[in-house]
Amino acid sequence: MSNKATHSTCYMCTENCPITVVSDGDQILSIRHPDCVRAEGMLEQRASPLRQIAAKIRSEPQDPWQEVPRSRAVSVASRRLLEVRESHGPEAVAFVAGFTKEARAYLQRLAHCFGSPHYLTESSCCFGSCFVAAAVTLGNEYDYFLGPSRTRHSATKCRLVWSTNPTESRLPYDKHHLITDASEVATIVVDPRRTPVAEAARIFLQPRPGTDGALALGMAHVVFEEGLEEREFLRRYAHGLNVYRQYVKTFTPARTAQITGVPAKKIVAAARLYATSSPAQITISACATTHHSNGFQNHRAILLLPAICGNLDIEGGNRPWGHRAREASVDLGAEEVASLGPPVGAEDHPVFVERLGEGQAMRLAEAIESGRIRAVFSIGMNAMMWPNSGRLSRALRSLEFFSVSDFFDTPTGELAKVFFPAASHLEREALILSGSGRVLYRPAAVAPPGDALGDTELIFEMAAAMGMEEHFWNGDIHASFNARLSEVDLPFDRLPLSGEPLELPSREPQEHGYLRGGFGTPTGKVEFVSTILEDAGYEGLPLYREPYWSPVSRPDLTEKYPLVLTSGGRSKNFTHSQGRQLETLRSREPNPRLQMNPSDAADRDIGDGEFIGLSSPLGSIALQAWITDALPPGVVSAPHGWAEADVNLLIPDAGLDPISGFPPFKSSLCQVHRLD
Repeated sequence: MSNKATHSTCYMCTENCPITVVSDGDQILSIRHPDCVRAEGMLEQRASPLRQIAAKIRSEPQDPWQEVPRSRAVSVASRRLLEVRESHGPEAVAFVAGFTKEARAYLQRLAHCFGSPHYLTESSCCFGSCFVAAAVTLGNEYDYFLGPSRTRHSATKCRLVWSTNPTESRLPYDKHHLITDASEVATIVVDPRRTPVAEAARIFLQPRPGTDGALALGMAHVVFEEGLEEREFLRRYAHGLNVYRQYVKTFTPARTAQITGVPAKKIVAAARLYATSSPAQITISACATTHHSNGFQNHRAILLLPAICGNLDIEGGNRPWGHRAREASVDLGAEEVASLGPPVGAEDHPVFVERLGEGQAMRLAEAIESGRIRAVFSIGMNAMMWPNSGRLSRALRSLEFFSVSDFFDTPTGELAKVFFPAASHLEREALILSGSGRVLYRPAAVAPPGDALGDTELIFEMAAAMGMEEHFWNGDIHASFNARLSEVDLPFDRLPLSGEPLELPSREPQEHGYLRGGFGTPTGKVEFVSTILEDAGYEGLPLYREPYWSPVSRPDLTEKYPLVLTSGGRSKNFTHSQGRQLETLRSREPNPRLQMNPSDAADRDIGDGEFIGLSSPLGSIALQAWITDALPPGVVSAPHGWAEADVNLLIPDAGLDPISGFPPFKSSLCQVHRLD
C-alpha cells in the first residue's frame, strides 16, 4: 500500500490549524504541523498505552469496570436513559458536552429529540458570558466581539489588550503580533499578572482581580471629563448615555485607584492614549473578564469604551466579522424547543439561557441534588470545570445513570456507569466552519483503534438505539453536513474530500454597518443602559460590584484567607485539563505551580520549588511554589486542570454571577502555607 497524505486540522486545542498527515494504512508515519507544543502530542495521544479503546460498563461507580463491545454499551446506555424518561419524564435527563466541541450541534438535537430541555455545554463558563454581554449591549452583529478583536489590522494605532496572554495561549505564541507590533502600535495592557505582552506595552495596568469593571468605568470618567468622547456618534447611537455619564462621574481616578490598586496617573494616561489614538482596538479574552461574580457587568463596561471613543465598526478598531462562516442550526424549531420547558439555570439566569440557547451548566449540582436531574449523558465532560467541584462529583456519583466518552480514564470517568472510548481528531471526520470564512471537510486520516468512535458517530448510534434514527438523517452524517452548510449555500459535495479548505467570498463592510439599520438592540443603539437586562429585572447600567469573596466584600474572611486567588491562566503545554497523560507534554510542565510574589513567600518562609498548601474555606490542595514578581503582593495565581491539584475545589459555587451564572474562578480568597 502506498503512503497517503491527508490534509487535516489539529484539534489539540480548538484553533483547527492546518496539518498534513502521512500514513501507511492505519499507521501514521509523520505529521506536518505548525510550531506548537501541543501539536507535538498528537501521535502520543493516538498511541498512548494509557488510552482507552474499549467500551466499559458497571452497575455502580464503586464497582470494577467490565469491558464490553461498544454495541452493548450503547444498548445499556440507551436503555437506562429511556427507563429514566419512562419513570420521571424526559426532563429528568441532561445532555452535557465538554471537549470536543465538534459534535455539540448533534448533542443538542439529541437532547431535544429525546424531549429534554437540558442541553448543557462548557460555554456555561467559557465564552458564553462575553457572547451574551456583547449581544445585549451592542447587538447581534457584535455577538462575536471576541473573535474580531483578535484580528490584526494595519490601520490600528493603539491596542488595549485586556487580560490576554498570547505567549501561552495563541499561535505563534511569543511571536504573536500583540508582542511584535508593540514597538510600533501604542499598546496598553490590563492584567493582574505581568505577562510578556505587558512587558512590551507602553502602559501596563495591574488591577486587583475582579475590579476590571471599575477600571473601565474610571477610564470612561477620564474620557468624558477631558472631552475626548466621540460626540456625534454618541448623540445618534447611544441609549442611556446621560444616566451612564452620571454614574461614571463617581469613578474618579482617585476612587478607581483605591478600588483597583492601579495608580491614578496610569489610569489617566491609559484613557488619554486610547481615546486620542483612533483607530484603536480592544483585544479581549473569552474568559478573563467574565470569570468573576461580577464579570458580566464588568465585561459590558469594557465593551462600552470603543463606543465612547468612536472605535466601533471602523477599520483598525472593533468591528463585526466581515465574512464569518455561520452554519445553519440542525436543532428542532424554536416552538418545539420552547415546548420542552425551561432548561437548568433558566430560572436564575434567564437572559443568559435565552440568548445562548442552552442551559446554565453551573447549576447542574443543585439540579441533581433536588432530584430534578436523575441521569446525564455526556461527551468529554470534565467535572473539574465546575466551582466547588467536589460538590458536583458527589452529585454525579448519586445519579441513577451517568455515562462519559473520553480518550483516557479521568476523575469524571470514575463517577460513571458507562464509558465510551473516543476517537481522536486524526481518526474522526468533521465539518469545520471558521470565523475567518474558511470551510472544510476534515476526513479521518486513519481508522480509530479498538471500539473508539467519534463523538458525532456515537450520538448517531445512540439516536438509532433510542428510536430516533429518522431525526438523524437515517445515520447519514454527510447528509447532516449538507443541512449545516445550507446557511452558506455550499453543498457538501463541493468540499474537497482531501481536506483542503474553501474560503468564502469576503463580505467585509465598506461602511459602518450601523448606518444601514442601527445596532441590533431593541433601541437600535448602543445600550449603555440595557433594556434587555432591565426587562428581565436586572440593573441596566454596567454597575460595579465587589467580587463575592474579596478583601472588601468579606473582611471577615481575610484574617484567615488574606490572599486574593486568581486561577486559570493558560499554559502552551496543555488545553485546560487535557494532555496531562502525555509524556510529550507533561515532561515540559510536570507539576502544578502556584505563582506568588517574593514578599508573600518570605512572610511564609516558602522557597521556590517547594511544595506548599493552598487553602480556602472549602478545602486545600498542594502545589509547587513559583516565586515571581509577575504578581503584586497579596495576589496568587493557580493553574487549572490538574486532577491532583484541582483548584476549583476551592472556588465558591455560591458566588456565581447573577446574570450569566459564571463562576468566580479569577477572584476569590485563599491562604498559602507550608506543608508539614
